[in-house]
Amino acid sequence: MKRRRFDRPPGNGFEDRAQQQQELKERRDALLEKMRTAANQRAAHQKDAEAETKATRAHRNVEAYLQALADMPFYRLGSRARAYLAPWYQTIVRSALEAMNDGGARVVMSWPLSQPCPSGILDLIALGATASAQPTQIVVASQHEDAREQADGLRALLYPYARSTHAAARQVQVDRTQFGSVHFDHVKRCLDGPATPGTKDYHQVLSRVRQLTGQAIDGQSYVEFEHPILDELVPHGPPDGPHPANSELLWRTRNKTDIGQFSRSGAADDPASAIYYVFTIRANDAVSRQLAAIAESPHLFIIDLSRTARGRLGWNWQARAREVVDQVRKLHPDTAILALTDEPWAYRVARFEVLGSRTPGKKGKVFPAPGRVVFAPGNDILTESPKPAPAFEGPVDIEVDGFFGDLDRLIERLRSLARALADRGNPSEAATVRDVIATIRRSACLPGSLSAFSAFLETETTTAMAADIFASYRIGANLTSLSDIRSLASQLDVGQEIATNARELMRALEAQTPMALLLQDAMQALLRSSSRSLVVFRSDMIAEFATNELTQRIPKLDDRLDSDMVRLGGSELIATVSAAHLSFRNQFKRVILVAPTSASILATLAEPWLPDRMVILADADTLAFAAKDAERLASELDDGVVAKRLRQFASQGFARISEIGRHAVRLDDELPSEDIEFPTGTVIDLSGGGRDDRDLLEIRMNNGQRILSRRSTGIVVRHDGATTLAFIEKPASAIKVGEEICVIGPAFIERARSLLNVRGTAAAEIREYHNQVASRFAALPGHSIVDRLRHVVAEMGEPRVSLDTARYWISLEQELEKELHEVVPHAPQDRDTFLRFTAALGIGPKLAENFWRWAVVAQRSHRLRSGNVFHDAFRGILTDPHAALAENVDRTDEIRALRSMAESHVATVAKIERAGAI
Repeated sequence: MKRRRFDRPPGNGFEDRAQQQQELKERRDALLEKMRTAANQRAAHQKDAEAETKATRAHRNVEAYLQALADMPFYRLGSRARAYLAPWYQTIVRSALEAMNDGGARVVMSWPLSQPCPSGILDLIALGATASAQPTQIVVASQHEDAREQADGLRALLYPYARSTHAAARQVQVDRTQFGSVHFDHVKRCLDGPATPGTKDYHQVLSRVRQLTGQAIDGQSYVEFEHPILDELVPHGPPDGPHPANSELLWRTRNKTDIGQFSRSGAADDPASAIYYVFTIRANDAVSRQLAAIAESPHLFIIDLSRTARGRLGWNWQARAREVVDQVRKLHPDTAILALTDEPWAYRVARFEVLGSRTPGKKGKVFPAPGRVVFAPGNDILTESPKPAPAFEGPVDIEVDGFFGDLDRLIERLRSLARALADRGNPSEAATVRDVIATIRRSACLPGSLSAFSAFLETETTTAMAADIFASYRIGANLTSLSDIRSLASQLDVGQEIATNARELMRALEAQTPMALLLQDAMQALLRSSSRSLVVFRSDMIAEFATNELTQRIPKLDDRLDSDMVRLGGSELIATVSAAHLSFRNQFKRVILVAPTSASILATLAEPWLPDRMVILADADTLAFAAKDAERLASELDDGVVAKRLRQFASQGFARISEIGRHAVRLDDELPSEDIEFPTGTVIDLSGGGRDDRDLLEIRMNNGQRILSRRSTGIVVRHDGATTLAFIEKPASAIKVGEEICVIGPAFIERARSLLNVRGTAAAEIREYHNQVASRFAALPGHSIVDRLRHVVAEMGEPRVSLDTARYWISLEQELEKELHEVVPHAPQDRDTFLRFTAALGIGPKLAENFWRWAVVAQRSHRLRSGNVFHDAFRGILTDPHAALAENVDRTDEIRALRSMAESHVATVAKIERAGAI
């Protein structure tokens, strides 16, 4: 028997270790083979699934669709002259059909003037589907009849939806004879064989348009009722919720003519049975709930990322758009996606960040979605000729000049502060910083000093109108908000320092602006030129101000203006001269663009006619972003005159920026520089952002101001019967000519915010409101949260709210733990619902009104259409001073100063009239 050695551990010999390594290698190889086999099986399964999906997905004949649309007669609303589908809309429809065929994603940018109409695109696809269906022969009552084969259906999803989505489609009429005949052929097929109720009802209803004569229900004939409009050819509505009255087939024709008297099943308007239907989701809807309500996956999802739509989504539109796309891909993976944009930066974001795919890993590679840039020189769906070909002329030379200096250095610091505030979850203060940036840049780009501009406004307008316009050039209220000890900017130890620097800079701009000096030098060449010249400003008002300033500084300019050798004007000046007679137009050899926005620079470069020499004067920020966008656009467009212009400008722009010494900015990562807009309006819009713009009142004051409001809107009126200064509230419908109104306009808001930091006060009131709701809800009877929610809903009465909605109002655990600047109000956004909710919790009406003013209204974004977010809060202070003083003891002096200041903003009502939506 061999004796075991105990002088070393077992299995530690060379042979043992070699055997262990071999066994480990075999196990590792087996595991890798197993993983490889599983991966191959998954890939094969995915490939089979994609092949099956592609096989089941209806293949749409793109060329047949487009040919059918080209052959269909269209008319502009109210016109009998035939029009044609614009080439840029043909390209957008082509991209949508290609995406539907492969189930992928596409990004389309229409540039420079066209803002795509998502609703019109879907209407055109449905029209092309029915009109391109192949002809066939059927037997009806022993007779051979011409018919058409089953057309491709269209069930689409549109986000973010708004009423303006239909605007362009409602200006297009489709020929009743040809369109009605197409659907009558489909009706005959439905009569001959089996057809779904939705299909039969759809074709039966639309085939009736052949009987239109233009006669309305009042017995008169109108051109606009001779044909159906494009918008009423496809029904639409939210996936979960009531459908609007103007969402059904032929909704306009049915209400205006006697065609609506025909009976129908209504199956074509029911999303459960309709073969053509558009699901609409608004920006503020619960997207996940709406998507879950769609049983059958849509064929196409259109996400609108145009400038207007991005405004609906808010400052974080990129994250919200990406989240919606991810949810659509998760719940409806077979749905094709089409993103619509109208500017280069948003186009890039949509391709890479919203619809792009990323490989796994922290530094995974991003693969952009396919994109297409569509050159759209018009903003209409129709054009007068089938193939318009604009002839481009000029410029031979493009010159660029700008400025940087301390102005833009401060703006870079402000931009860094805005990023820091946004990263820390305080978008409201970040928006305030961006407002400061816009105001500084707007002021620096004036063709004269701020003091001269103020004097010009007072001379050319009334004092009140001048104050409202000039309020856009003041930053005092925003700086007060940022330097407030309760603000996050102040906690970052930069609010006070930046506020001081900004005030010093604005004081310098009161004496002189960089753009005024830049323009004065550029004008010298015009005085010696033998040809005519154009000087283009952002608005006619700024052009008038520039004329007033330049003629004082350059005496010789008067003679040039009188002889029309130099012409100053607003943004439409180039188009006006371009439309003139050729012999006169060619006398203009030079154009100077003064303080254009980055978008207007690119749009001007796409004009069919431009003088031989083009000079662009702008700040360094605008030049940098515009040059980068021009470079991108040139690479996307086909080689041509426009692409050549863009490359020439980009080259000159980058060269001049480097000469100025501007620091590098992350052009690909940052938002485009804030555009230089010069506000000129004197309308105080209190109509709100509701869906119904009818029944509005326009109250005209004797000082030129105008108030647009609904009949029920509360207006602050000076109380003549009181012995001391007093204000009362009246509905707009009760206002009479001769009464004195406190006009809470831009000038009032600017001064009031300097006196009373509304946003800082609102943050504290939100926390108190949440504490009140949490404690009172916990004290309600019931054994569970659901029992207490049912109690609250029952106490609120009619109209009833859902338990899920009420649950959001009482889900406050996270909000109570947040920092004060991060808290957002969990509360109803409608005043009546808010008061019913607080009453159900036992909160008194006075306290509830205070919470409504400060915790809800004061937190709304000041970019809402109402244009006056603090109106309700200030109105309460003016009309109910004792309650305001009692409830805000620590702000007594501020409130008294605010009431005294209101006296200087009182104007007399001169005229009251009905007004449409603006």
